[in-house]
Amino acid sequence: MSHRRFGAAALLAGALLALAPIPAAAHALGGVFTLPVPLGLYLLAAGATVAVSFIVAVLVVRPAGSVPSYPTRPVSPRLASRSLAALQVIGLAWWFGTIVLGLVADPISPFPAVLFWIGIWVGLPIVSVLIGNPWPAMSPFRTLFNGLERAARLIGFTRLDAGLRYPVVLGRWPAAALLVGGVWAELILPDRTAPTTLAVLLAGYTVFTLVGMVLFGRVAWLRNAELFEVYLGWFGRVGPIGRRVVERGTCEGCSEECDPAHCVDCPECGAAAEPGERLPELRPWFAGLTEVGSTGWSDAAFIVLVLSGVTYDGLQETAPFGAAMNFLFPPLLPVIGALNTVLVVQTILLLALWIAFLGVFVLASWLTLRVHDPDRRAAPLGSVVGDYAATLLPIAGGYLVAHYLTLVIQGVAWIPILIGDPLSTVAPPLDWVPISAVWYLSVGAIVLGHVAAVVLAHRRALRDSARRPILAGLPLVVVMIGYTVLSLWIIAQPIILEPGTSPAALVVR
Repeated sequence: MSHRRFGAAALLAGALLALAPIPAAAHALGGVFTLPVPLGLYLLAAGATVAVSFIVAVLVVRPAGSVPSYPTRPVSPRLASRSLAALQVIGLAWWFGTIVLGLVADPISPFPAVLFWIGIWVGLPIVSVLIGNPWPAMSPFRTLFNGLERAARLIGFTRLDAGLRYPVVLGRWPAAALLVGGVWAELILPDRTAPTTLAVLLAGYTVFTLVGMVLFGRVAWLRNAELFEVYLGWFGRVGPIGRRVVERGTCEGCSEECDPAHCVDCPECGAAAEPGERLPELRPWFAGLTEVGSTGWSDAAFIVLVLSGVTYDGLQETAPFGAAMNFLFPPLLPVIGALNTVLVVQTILLLALWIAFLGVFVLASWLTLRVHDPDRRAAPLGSVVGDYAATLLPIAGGYLVAHYLTLVIQGVAWIPILIGDPLSTVAPPLDWVPISAVWYLSVGAIVLGHVAAVVLAHRRALRDSARRPILAGLPLVVVMIGYTVLSLWIIAQPIILEPGTSPAALVVR
Protein backbone atom coordinates (compact mmCIF):
# COMPACT_ATOMS: atom_id res chain seq x y z
CA MET A 1 0.00 0.00 0.00
CA SER A 2 1.33 3.45 -0.91
CA HIS A 3 2.09 6.01 1.80
CA ARG A 4 -0.58 8.28 0.27
CA ARG A 5 -3.28 5.62 0.51
CA PHE A 6 -2.23 4.68 4.03
CA GLY A 7 -2.24 8.30 5.14
CA ALA A 8 -5.70 8.82 3.69
CA ALA A 9 -7.00 5.72 5.42
CA ALA A 10 -5.51 6.80 8.74
CA LEU A 11 -7.16 10.21 8.39
CA LEU A 12 -10.46 8.50 7.60
CA ALA A 13 -10.20 6.34 10.68
CA GLY A 14 -9.42 9.35 12.81
CA ALA A 15 -12.39 11.19 11.40
CA LEU A 16 -14.68 8.25 12.09
CA LEU A 17 -13.53 8.08 15.69
CA ALA A 18 -13.94 11.82 16.02
CA LEU A 19 -17.66 11.39 15.32
CA ALA A 20 -17.91 10.23 18.94
CA PRO A 21 -16.95 13.35 20.89
CA ILE A 22 -15.47 12.85 24.33
CA PRO A 23 -16.45 15.08 27.26
CA ALA A 24 -12.97 16.59 27.62
CA ALA A 25 -9.30 15.77 27.49
CA ALA A 26 -7.92 14.12 30.60
CA HIS A 27 -6.20 17.26 31.85
CA ALA A 28 -9.02 19.52 30.61
CA LEU A 29 -6.43 22.24 29.96
CA GLY A 30 -5.37 23.85 26.74
CA GLY A 31 -2.19 25.69 27.73
CA VAL A 32 1.41 24.65 28.20
CA PHE A 33 4.06 25.32 30.82
CA THR A 34 7.73 25.91 30.06
CA LEU A 35 9.86 24.09 32.61
CA PRO A 36 12.57 26.08 34.39
CA VAL A 37 14.95 23.11 34.02
CA PRO A 38 15.01 20.18 31.57
CA LEU A 39 12.38 17.47 32.04
CA GLY A 40 15.15 14.89 32.49
CA LEU A 41 16.18 16.53 35.74
CA TYR A 42 12.63 16.26 37.09
CA LEU A 43 12.51 12.59 36.12
CA LEU A 44 15.91 11.94 37.70
CA ALA A 45 14.92 13.75 40.89
CA ALA A 46 11.61 11.88 41.13
CA GLY A 47 13.30 8.50 40.64
CA ALA A 48 15.97 9.41 43.18
CA THR A 49 13.29 10.43 45.69
CA VAL A 50 11.64 7.04 45.42
CA ALA A 51 15.02 5.31 45.81
CA VAL A 52 15.88 7.40 48.88
CA SER A 53 12.47 6.60 50.38
CA PHE A 54 13.40 2.92 50.22
CA ILE A 55 16.59 3.62 52.16
CA VAL A 56 14.64 5.62 54.74
CA ALA A 57 12.05 2.82 55.01
CA VAL A 58 14.83 0.31 55.65
CA LEU A 59 16.14 2.47 58.49
CA VAL A 60 12.83 3.50 60.04
CA VAL A 61 10.11 0.92 59.36
CA ARG A 62 9.92 -1.94 61.83
CA PRO A 63 8.08 -5.26 61.59
CA ALA A 64 4.36 -4.84 62.16
CA GLY A 65 2.39 -6.72 64.77
CA SER A 66 -0.33 -9.25 64.05
CA VAL A 67 -2.95 -6.48 64.29
CA PRO A 68 -2.31 -3.22 62.38
CA SER A 69 -1.90 -0.26 64.70
CA TYR A 70 -2.50 3.34 63.74
CA PRO A 71 -4.37 6.31 65.25
CA THR A 72 -8.12 6.52 64.58
CA ARG A 73 -10.98 8.81 65.49
CA PRO A 74 -14.60 7.61 65.22
CA VAL A 75 -17.09 9.61 63.19
CA SER A 76 -20.24 10.67 65.03
CA PRO A 77 -22.91 7.93 64.68
CA ARG A 78 -25.54 10.60 64.02
CA LEU A 79 -23.46 12.11 61.23
CA ALA A 80 -22.77 8.64 59.84
CA SER A 81 -26.48 7.77 59.83
CA ARG A 82 -27.47 10.99 58.09
CA SER A 83 -24.68 10.63 55.55
CA LEU A 84 -25.78 7.06 54.80
CA ALA A 85 -29.34 8.14 54.05
CA ALA A 86 -28.20 11.06 51.90
CA LEU A 87 -25.72 8.93 49.92
CA GLN A 88 -28.34 6.24 49.28
CA VAL A 89 -30.67 8.82 47.74
CA ILE A 90 -27.83 10.39 45.75
CA GLY A 91 -26.67 7.00 44.47
CA LEU A 92 -30.12 5.97 43.27
CA ALA A 93 -30.83 9.35 41.67
CA TRP A 94 -27.40 9.59 40.04
CA TRP A 95 -27.32 6.10 38.53
CA PHE A 96 -30.93 5.74 37.39
CA GLY A 97 -31.16 9.43 36.55
CA THR A 98 -28.25 8.96 34.14
CA ILE A 99 -30.06 6.02 32.51
CA VAL A 100 -33.31 7.96 32.12
CA LEU A 101 -31.49 11.03 30.87
CA GLY A 102 -29.63 8.90 28.34
CA LEU A 103 -32.94 7.61 26.96
CA VAL A 104 -34.64 10.99 26.65
CA ALA A 105 -31.77 13.42 26.01
CA ASP A 106 -30.91 14.83 22.62
CA PRO A 107 -28.24 12.70 20.87
CA ILE A 108 -25.73 15.56 21.05
CA SER A 109 -26.19 16.23 24.76
CA PRO A 110 -23.04 15.54 26.80
CA PHE A 111 -24.99 15.53 30.08
CA PRO A 112 -25.21 11.71 30.57
CA ALA A 113 -21.53 11.31 29.65
CA VAL A 114 -20.48 13.97 32.15
CA LEU A 115 -22.57 12.34 34.88
CA PHE A 116 -21.13 8.87 34.29
CA TRP A 117 -17.65 9.09 32.77
CA ILE A 118 -16.54 12.14 34.75
CA GLY A 119 -18.77 11.86 37.80
CA ILE A 120 -18.79 8.12 38.51
CA TRP A 121 -16.04 6.44 36.50
CA VAL A 122 -13.32 9.03 37.21
CA GLY A 123 -14.72 11.14 40.03
CA LEU A 124 -15.62 8.47 42.58
CA PRO A 125 -12.17 6.78 42.52
CA ILE A 126 -10.56 10.16 43.20
CA VAL A 127 -13.05 10.79 46.03
CA SER A 128 -12.18 7.35 47.43
CA VAL A 129 -8.46 8.19 47.38
CA LEU A 130 -8.78 11.68 48.83
CA ILE A 131 -11.64 11.10 51.31
CA GLY A 132 -12.93 7.54 51.44
CA ASN A 133 -15.04 5.02 49.58
CA PRO A 134 -18.67 6.24 49.31
CA TRP A 135 -19.90 3.25 47.29
CA PRO A 136 -21.13 1.00 50.15
CA ALA A 137 -23.69 3.72 50.89
CA MET A 138 -24.19 5.01 47.33
CA SER A 139 -24.46 1.68 45.53
CA PRO A 140 -27.84 1.62 43.76
CA PHE A 141 -27.56 -2.16 43.55
CA ARG A 142 -27.26 -2.59 47.32
CA THR A 143 -30.12 -0.18 47.98
CA LEU A 144 -32.40 -1.71 45.35
CA PHE A 145 -31.63 -5.32 46.31
CA ASN A 146 -32.12 -4.59 50.03
CA GLY A 147 -35.50 -3.05 49.19
CA LEU A 148 -36.47 -6.09 47.14
CA GLU A 149 -35.41 -8.39 50.00
CA ARG A 150 -37.60 -6.50 52.45
CA ALA A 151 -40.51 -6.66 50.02
CA ALA A 152 -39.96 -10.41 49.57
CA ARG A 153 -40.08 -10.97 53.34
CA LEU A 154 -43.36 -9.06 53.59
CA ILE A 155 -45.02 -11.48 51.17
CA GLY A 156 -43.65 -14.57 52.92
CA PHE A 157 -40.29 -15.35 51.30
CA THR A 158 -37.39 -16.03 53.66
CA ARG A 159 -34.76 -15.07 51.10
CA LEU A 160 -34.58 -13.50 47.68
CA ASP A 161 -31.52 -15.26 46.22
CA ALA A 162 -31.47 -18.74 44.70
CA GLY A 163 -28.77 -19.94 47.10
CA LEU A 164 -26.27 -21.02 44.45
CA ARG A 165 -22.72 -21.32 45.71
CA TYR A 166 -20.33 -18.87 44.09
CA PRO A 167 -17.43 -20.84 42.53
CA VAL A 168 -14.38 -20.15 44.68
CA VAL A 169 -12.11 -20.77 41.72
CA LEU A 170 -13.49 -17.68 40.01
CA GLY A 171 -12.14 -15.36 42.70
CA ARG A 172 -12.53 -11.77 41.52
CA TRP A 173 -11.97 -12.63 37.86
CA PRO A 174 -15.55 -11.57 36.96
CA ALA A 175 -14.79 -8.08 38.31
CA ALA A 176 -11.49 -8.04 36.40
CA ALA A 177 -13.29 -9.02 33.18
CA LEU A 178 -15.84 -6.27 33.73
CA LEU A 179 -13.02 -3.80 34.33
CA VAL A 180 -11.50 -4.77 30.97
CA GLY A 181 -14.86 -3.98 29.39
CA GLY A 182 -15.18 -0.71 31.28
CA VAL A 183 -11.71 0.51 30.38
CA TRP A 184 -12.26 -0.50 26.75
CA ALA A 185 -15.56 1.38 26.67
CA GLU A 186 -13.96 4.46 28.26
CA LEU A 187 -10.94 4.65 25.98
CA ILE A 188 -11.82 2.86 22.73
CA LEU A 189 -15.58 2.47 22.15
CA PRO A 190 -16.50 5.03 19.44
CA ASP A 191 -19.98 5.93 20.77
CA ARG A 192 -18.96 5.94 24.42
CA THR A 193 -20.47 9.38 25.08
CA ALA A 194 -23.69 8.95 23.11
CA PRO A 195 -26.65 9.21 25.53
CA THR A 196 -28.42 6.11 24.20
CA THR A 197 -25.23 4.05 24.30
CA LEU A 198 -24.61 5.01 27.91
CA ALA A 199 -28.20 4.27 28.89
CA VAL A 200 -28.03 0.81 27.33
CA LEU A 201 -24.65 0.05 28.97
CA LEU A 202 -25.78 1.15 32.43
CA ALA A 203 -29.18 -0.54 32.19
CA GLY A 204 -27.58 -3.76 30.97
CA TYR A 205 -25.04 -3.69 33.79
CA THR A 206 -27.83 -3.08 36.32
CA VAL A 207 -29.76 -6.13 35.13
CA PHE A 208 -26.58 -8.23 35.04
CA THR A 209 -25.69 -7.23 38.61
CA LEU A 210 -29.14 -7.85 40.03
CA VAL A 211 -29.35 -11.26 38.32
CA GLY A 212 -25.94 -12.18 39.78
CA MET A 213 -27.08 -11.16 43.26
CA VAL A 214 -30.30 -13.17 42.89
CA LEU A 215 -28.41 -16.27 41.76
CA PHE A 216 -25.42 -16.21 44.13
CA GLY A 217 -26.55 -13.92 46.94
CA ARG A 218 -25.73 -10.35 47.81
CA VAL A 219 -22.53 -11.06 49.72
CA ALA A 220 -20.82 -13.36 47.22
CA TRP A 221 -21.67 -11.22 44.20
CA LEU A 222 -20.72 -7.87 45.74
CA ARG A 223 -17.56 -9.38 47.20
CA ASN A 224 -16.26 -10.82 43.94
CA ALA A 225 -18.09 -9.67 40.85
CA GLU A 226 -19.61 -6.18 41.23
CA LEU A 227 -17.16 -3.94 39.43
CA PHE A 228 -17.63 -0.73 41.41
CA GLU A 229 -17.69 -2.56 44.74
CA VAL A 230 -14.28 -4.07 44.04
CA TYR A 231 -12.84 -1.04 42.22
CA LEU A 232 -13.80 1.59 44.78
CA GLY A 233 -13.22 -0.82 47.65
CA TRP A 234 -9.55 -1.06 46.72
CA PHE A 235 -9.14 2.69 46.31
CA GLY A 236 -11.05 3.32 49.52
CA ARG A 237 -8.23 1.67 51.44
CA VAL A 238 -6.00 4.56 50.39
CA GLY A 239 -8.35 7.22 51.78
CA PRO A 240 -8.55 8.55 55.35
CA ILE A 241 -12.04 7.21 56.12
CA GLY A 242 -12.44 3.51 56.87
CA ARG A 243 -15.40 1.46 58.08
CA ARG A 244 -15.06 -0.65 61.22
CA VAL A 245 -17.44 -3.47 62.14
CA VAL A 246 -19.16 -2.77 65.45
CA GLU A 247 -21.46 -5.82 65.42
CA ARG A 248 -19.21 -8.86 65.79
CA GLY A 249 -21.80 -11.25 64.40
CA THR A 250 -21.23 -9.63 61.01
CA CYS A 251 -17.89 -11.44 60.74
CA GLU A 252 -19.26 -14.94 61.32
CA GLY A 253 -18.26 -17.26 58.47
CA CYS A 254 -16.11 -14.63 56.75
CA SER A 255 -13.74 -16.31 54.27
CA GLU A 256 -11.21 -13.52 54.95
CA GLU A 257 -10.88 -14.93 58.48
CA CYS A 258 -10.92 -11.39 59.82
CA ASP A 259 -10.67 -10.55 63.50
CA PRO A 260 -14.15 -9.48 64.72
CA ALA A 261 -12.45 -7.22 67.25
CA HIS A 262 -10.55 -5.44 64.50
CA CYS A 263 -12.43 -5.72 61.21
CA VAL A 264 -11.86 -2.65 59.02
CA ASP A 265 -12.76 -2.43 55.34
CA CYS A 266 -13.10 -6.21 54.98
CA PRO A 267 -14.76 -6.66 51.56
CA GLU A 268 -16.83 -9.67 52.61
CA CYS A 269 -18.00 -8.26 55.93
CA GLY A 270 -18.68 -4.98 54.18
CA ALA A 271 -20.97 -6.76 51.72
CA ALA A 272 -22.70 -8.67 54.52
CA ALA A 273 -23.14 -5.77 56.95
CA GLU A 274 -26.53 -4.22 57.49
CA PRO A 275 -26.84 -0.46 58.09
CA GLY A 276 -25.45 0.39 61.51
CA GLU A 277 -23.24 -2.70 61.78
CA ARG A 278 -20.22 -0.75 60.54
CA LEU A 279 -19.25 2.79 61.49
CA PRO A 280 -16.83 5.15 59.73
CA GLU A 281 -13.64 6.32 61.39
CA LEU A 282 -10.83 8.70 60.49
CA ARG A 283 -7.31 7.33 60.01
CA PRO A 284 -4.05 8.36 58.30
CA TRP A 285 -3.94 8.12 54.52
CA PHE A 286 -2.69 4.72 53.26
CA ALA A 287 -3.26 3.08 56.68
CA GLY A 288 -6.15 1.05 55.26
CA LEU A 289 -3.69 -0.82 53.04
CA THR A 290 -2.22 -2.44 56.15
CA GLU A 291 -5.58 -4.19 56.62
CA VAL A 292 -5.50 -6.18 53.36
CA GLY A 293 -6.46 -9.81 53.95
CA SER A 294 -6.28 -12.78 51.58
CA THR A 295 -5.50 -11.97 47.95
CA GLY A 296 -4.75 -13.89 44.78
CA TRP A 297 -4.11 -13.76 41.06
CA SER A 298 -7.40 -12.06 40.25
CA ASP A 299 -6.65 -9.21 42.69
CA ALA A 300 -3.24 -8.66 41.11
CA ALA A 301 -4.70 -8.69 37.59
CA PHE A 302 -7.41 -6.24 38.65
CA ILE A 303 -5.07 -3.74 40.34
CA VAL A 304 -2.48 -3.87 37.56
CA LEU A 305 -5.28 -3.33 35.01
CA VAL A 306 -6.34 -0.18 36.87
CA LEU A 307 -2.77 1.10 36.57
CA SER A 308 -2.52 0.00 32.93
CA GLY A 309 -5.77 1.70 31.97
CA VAL A 310 -4.84 5.16 33.20
CA THR A 311 -1.34 4.72 31.73
CA TYR A 312 -2.81 3.78 28.35
CA ASP A 313 -5.01 6.87 28.44
CA GLY A 314 -1.93 9.04 28.90
CA LEU A 315 0.11 7.17 26.30
CA GLN A 316 -2.48 7.99 23.64
CA GLU A 317 -1.11 11.54 23.64
CA THR A 318 2.50 10.49 23.00
CA ALA A 319 4.63 9.88 19.89
CA PRO A 320 5.45 6.21 20.76
CA PHE A 321 1.74 5.39 20.77
CA GLY A 322 1.37 6.96 17.34
CA ALA A 323 4.36 4.97 16.11
CA ALA A 324 2.81 1.73 17.40
CA MET A 325 -0.46 2.55 15.64
CA ASN A 326 1.40 3.23 12.39
CA PHE A 327 3.27 -0.08 12.69
CA LEU A 328 0.17 -2.21 13.27
CA PHE A 329 -2.20 -0.34 10.98
CA PRO A 330 -1.07 -1.35 7.43
CA PRO A 331 -1.40 -5.17 7.70
CA LEU A 332 -5.00 -4.97 8.98
CA LEU A 333 -6.35 -2.07 6.95
CA PRO A 334 -7.01 -3.96 3.68
CA VAL A 335 -8.67 -6.81 5.55
CA ILE A 336 -11.10 -5.18 7.98
CA GLY A 337 -11.30 -1.51 6.96
CA ALA A 338 -10.17 1.71 8.59
CA LEU A 339 -12.48 2.01 11.60
CA ASN A 340 -12.28 -1.66 12.56
CA THR A 341 -8.50 -1.51 12.19
CA VAL A 342 -8.28 1.39 14.64
CA LEU A 343 -10.50 -0.42 17.14
CA VAL A 344 -8.57 -3.69 16.84
CA VAL A 345 -5.16 -2.02 17.05
CA GLN A 346 -6.14 0.05 20.08
CA THR A 347 -7.54 -3.06 21.77
CA ILE A 348 -4.33 -4.96 21.05
CA LEU A 349 -2.22 -2.15 22.48
CA LEU A 350 -4.38 -1.91 25.62
CA LEU A 351 -4.20 -5.64 26.30
CA ALA A 352 -0.48 -5.73 25.45
CA LEU A 353 0.22 -2.96 27.96
CA TRP A 354 -1.77 -4.77 30.66
CA ILE A 355 -0.01 -8.08 30.00
CA ALA A 356 3.40 -6.37 29.92
CA PHE A 357 2.77 -4.57 33.22
CA LEU A 358 1.45 -7.75 34.82
CA GLY A 359 4.40 -9.77 33.51
CA VAL A 360 6.96 -7.33 34.91
CA PHE A 361 5.18 -7.22 38.25
CA VAL A 362 4.87 -11.01 38.49
CA LEU A 363 8.59 -11.34 37.70
CA ALA A 364 9.49 -8.86 40.45
CA SER A 365 7.19 -10.68 42.90
CA TRP A 366 8.72 -14.03 41.94
CA LEU A 367 12.21 -12.66 42.63
CA THR A 368 10.98 -11.43 45.99
CA LEU A 369 9.54 -14.86 46.76
CA ARG A 370 12.85 -16.52 45.90
CA VAL A 371 14.59 -14.78 48.80
CA HIS A 372 11.99 -15.56 51.45
CA ASP A 373 13.25 -16.75 54.84
CA PRO A 374 14.33 -20.39 54.51
CA ASP A 375 12.83 -21.32 57.88
CA ARG A 376 9.40 -20.15 56.75
CA ARG A 377 7.11 -21.99 54.40
CA ALA A 378 6.95 -20.10 51.09
CA ALA A 379 3.54 -18.70 50.23
CA PRO A 380 2.01 -19.55 46.82
CA LEU A 381 3.14 -17.20 44.08
CA GLY A 382 -0.44 -16.04 43.47
CA SER A 383 -0.78 -14.97 47.10
CA VAL A 384 2.54 -13.09 47.00
CA VAL A 385 1.62 -11.35 43.75
CA GLY A 386 -1.78 -10.37 45.15
CA ASP A 387 -0.33 -9.09 48.44
CA TYR A 388 2.28 -6.93 46.75
CA ALA A 389 -0.22 -5.73 44.12
CA ALA A 390 -2.12 -4.01 46.93
CA THR A 391 0.97 -1.86 47.55
CA LEU A 392 0.55 -0.46 44.01
CA LEU A 393 -2.72 1.25 44.94
CA PRO A 394 -1.07 4.49 46.18
CA ILE A 395 0.68 4.67 42.80
CA ALA A 396 -2.59 4.18 40.94
CA GLY A 397 -4.30 6.72 43.19
CA GLY A 398 -1.54 9.28 42.70
CA TYR A 399 -1.68 8.86 38.93
CA LEU A 400 -5.47 9.18 38.95
CA VAL A 401 -5.21 12.50 40.79
CA ALA A 402 -2.43 13.72 38.51
CA HIS A 403 -4.19 12.70 35.31
CA TYR A 404 -7.87 13.35 36.01
CA LEU A 405 -8.33 15.85 38.85
CA THR A 406 -8.64 18.85 36.53
CA LEU A 407 -11.16 16.91 34.42
CA VAL A 408 -13.28 16.28 37.52
CA ILE A 409 -13.09 19.96 38.48
CA GLN A 410 -14.24 20.85 34.98
CA GLY A 411 -17.07 18.31 35.18
CA VAL A 412 -18.30 19.75 38.48
CA ALA A 413 -18.32 23.23 36.91
CA TRP A 414 -20.07 21.88 33.80
CA ILE A 415 -23.03 20.21 35.56
CA PRO A 416 -24.85 23.45 36.58
CA ILE A 417 -24.48 24.68 32.99
CA LEU A 418 -25.91 21.43 31.63
CA ILE A 419 -28.84 21.58 34.03
CA GLY A 420 -29.76 24.91 32.46
CA ASP A 421 -28.87 23.87 28.91
CA PRO A 422 -28.45 20.10 28.34
CA LEU A 423 -27.17 20.83 24.82
CA SER A 424 -24.17 22.85 26.00
CA THR A 425 -21.41 20.89 24.27
CA VAL A 426 -18.58 23.25 25.20
CA ALA A 427 -16.96 22.48 28.52
CA PRO A 428 -16.25 25.47 30.79
CA PRO A 429 -12.62 26.61 30.45
CA LEU A 430 -10.20 26.25 33.32
CA ASP A 431 -8.16 29.32 32.44
CA TRP A 432 -8.01 30.22 36.13
CA VAL A 433 -5.97 27.07 36.87
CA PRO A 434 -2.24 27.73 36.30
CA ILE A 435 -0.59 25.06 34.16
CA SER A 436 2.44 25.23 36.46
CA ALA A 437 0.22 24.31 39.42
CA VAL A 438 -1.13 21.30 37.52
CA TRP A 439 2.40 20.16 36.71
CA TYR A 440 3.69 20.42 40.27
CA LEU A 441 0.52 18.82 41.65
CA SER A 442 1.07 15.93 39.22
CA VAL A 443 4.69 15.55 40.28
CA GLY A 444 3.74 15.63 43.96
CA ALA A 445 0.86 13.15 43.62
CA ILE A 446 2.89 10.66 41.60
CA VAL A 447 6.00 10.82 43.79
CA LEU A 448 3.98 10.65 47.03
CA GLY A 449 2.09 7.62 45.73
CA HIS A 450 5.33 5.84 44.86
CA VAL A 451 6.94 6.67 48.21
CA ALA A 452 3.90 5.27 50.05
CA ALA A 453 4.03 2.15 47.87
CA VAL A 454 7.72 1.62 48.65
CA VAL A 455 7.09 1.88 52.39
CA LEU A 456 4.13 -0.52 52.23
CA ALA A 457 6.10 -3.03 50.13
CA HIS A 458 9.03 -2.91 52.56
CA ARG A 459 6.64 -3.41 55.46
CA ARG A 460 5.35 -6.57 53.79
CA ALA A 461 8.89 -7.74 53.00
CA LEU A 462 9.72 -7.45 56.70
CA ARG A 463 6.89 -9.86 57.41
CA ASP A 464 7.74 -12.41 54.73
CA SER A 465 11.54 -12.09 54.56
CA ALA A 466 12.59 -10.67 57.92
CA ARG A 467 16.19 -11.85 57.49
CA ARG A 468 16.66 -10.34 54.03
CA PRO A 469 14.01 -7.62 53.62
CA ILE A 470 16.31 -5.29 51.66
CA LEU A 471 17.14 -7.93 49.08
CA ALA A 472 13.51 -9.02 48.93
CA GLY A 473 12.30 -5.48 48.35
CA LEU A 474 14.77 -4.48 45.65
CA PRO A 475 12.95 -5.98 42.61
CA LEU A 476 9.75 -4.10 43.38
CA VAL A 477 11.63 -0.88 44.17
CA VAL A 478 13.28 -1.03 40.75
CA VAL A 479 9.86 -1.50 39.12
CA MET A 480 8.43 1.43 41.09
CA ILE A 481 11.30 3.73 40.19
CA GLY A 482 10.83 2.83 36.53
CA TYR A 483 7.12 3.55 36.68
CA THR A 484 7.73 6.86 38.48
CA VAL A 485 9.84 8.02 35.55
CA LEU A 486 7.42 6.64 32.93
CA SER A 487 4.29 8.13 34.51
CA LEU A 488 5.83 11.59 34.94
CA TRP A 489 7.07 11.53 31.36
CA ILE A 490 3.56 10.65 30.14
CA ILE A 491 1.92 13.36 32.26
CA ALA A 492 4.42 15.90 30.93
CA GLN A 493 3.86 15.32 27.21
CA PRO A 494 0.70 17.39 26.60
CA ILE A 495 1.35 20.23 29.06
CA ILE A 496 5.06 21.08 29.32
CA LEU A 497 7.81 22.48 27.12
CA GLU A 498 11.53 22.10 27.58
CA PRO A 499 13.42 25.30 28.40
CA GLY A 500 14.15 27.32 25.25
CA THR A 501 11.52 25.64 23.05
CA SER A 502 8.43 27.18 21.48
CA PRO A 503 4.78 25.97 21.66
CA ALA A 504 5.17 24.67 18.10
CA ALA A 505 7.29 21.87 19.60
CA LEU A 506 4.11 20.24 20.88
CA VAL A 507 2.97 19.73 17.30
CA VAL A 508 6.22 17.92 16.51
CA ARG A 509 5.55 15.49 19.38
